[in-house]
Amino acid sequence: MSGTRYDAVVDDQVAQYVKSGLNNKLDNEDTQNVQQLPQILENKDMKKYWAQRYKLFSKFDKGIRLDYDSWFSVTPERIARHIAERCRCDLIVDVFCGAGGNSIQFAFKCERVIAIDIDPSKIELARHNASVYGVADRIEFIVGDFFQLAPSLKADVVFLSPPWGGPKYLSAPQFCLEDMQPNGIDIFEAAQKITPNLAYCLPRNTNIDQLIGIATDGEAEIEQNILNNKVKTITAYYGGLILDPCRLQILCK
Repeated sequence: MSGTRYDAVVDDQVAQYVKSGLNNKLDNEDTQNVQQLPQILENKDMKKYWAQRYKLFSKFDKGIRLDYDSWFSVTPERIARHIAERCRCDLIVDVFCGAGGNSIQFAFKCERVIAIDIDPSKIELARHNASVYGVADRIEFIVGDFFQLAPSLKADVVFLSPPWGGPKYLSAPQFCLEDMQPNGIDIFEAAQKITPNLAYCLPRNTNIDQLIGIATDGEAEIEQNILNNKVKTITAYYGGLILDPCRLQILCK
């Protein structure tokens, strides 16, 4: 699809969304995404994410709220749902919850979810979005630094999806854990002290050998998460979450 045609399609979607919002008389809080539309229209990359909004949240039009960073950091819902099924347990900690995409799906599969983010505004978004899905009461939201909280945390599973640095991570031939801020290896080691059962969601170009190498027992399962015939992310599973160690699994979604 050419750039011109793509822009035309997205502009039409934007116009339809605004019309729908006005017809439904959305209040000021629920028009947050509508207010972002000028910013979206001016940014080619943002238009791409706007076109995929229902893949991020199937209930997007029910009042989902995202800030700028969340548009390109939220795990697509179908992938988040699959990861949640793999991580099914009594208590799971979502260490970098962001706007809540993963925490919401965990709440459907786990008895209790602890969602952590150092940014209070992200926690507000996550709490609101969880309420859209009717699961906010199953999630404990905490504003805080994971490294400071980690020594006091207990969980059956820890889920890691740290900030990758925005879309620019794809420009590198290979993504390494040290490329993240905070350092991805430090994150893994802190989480491993809570439980050996970890799920690490990372860019599709992440160094696979490194993901296996950081495992204490040298075992990991690496899963490619695919949407629309494209690899979107990879998830590395450790400890009791491993179904087939040291093999690359391809998940078609």
